[in-house]
Amino acid sequence: MLRYHKCVSDDDFAKASIFLLARKRDLHPAYSTLEMVTLIYSYVTQGHLICAKDAQNQVVGIAAYYYGTSEQEFQDTDIALVDVAIADKAYRGSRLFIQGLLYMVNEIIAGGPEVQELRLAALAENDYICRLYAKFTSASSVREGTHGKEVVFCEKINILRDTLKKFTRI
Repeated sequence: MLRYHKCVSDDDFAKASIFLLARKRDLHPAYSTLEMVTLIYSYVTQGHLICAKDAQNQVVGIAAYYYGTSEQEFQDTDIALVDVAIADKAYRGSRLFIQGLLYMVNEIIAGGPEVQELRLAALAENDYICRLYAKFTSASSVREGTHGKEVVFCEKINILRDTLKKFTRI
């Protein structure tokens, strides 16, 4: 049994930060601690963190998103951008991704009713994540990230929500 919630308290942010720091190499082998701390700071101050916890109340997954994009200084609030999603190895390949993505989509819609499009960024070299995102969205562009090329996948947020709802009924 997994539970999802948006991080709002200092305790939430601390647990999410510890989880991300412990798994920074899962995001990319070159991530340094300082880069990860900077990224976490960005999510806490400009973005949003979603946390997945197991029955023992342990963090097993984190996803982070922004309303808008940094390239547009977060003024393009009709877009939500997810650029980090990571799960504990024991939960990869489980329903955590679909359930967590649906929870996040609902949170994004509730917090930003003007959002029309969801974008997911993935390192181009990460074939697994690119294939996973391609199941629900379409690749729309490639950008240069801090650790190499990233593929940006997009979908209209309402269409994505409806698609994910179908998968959760199974």
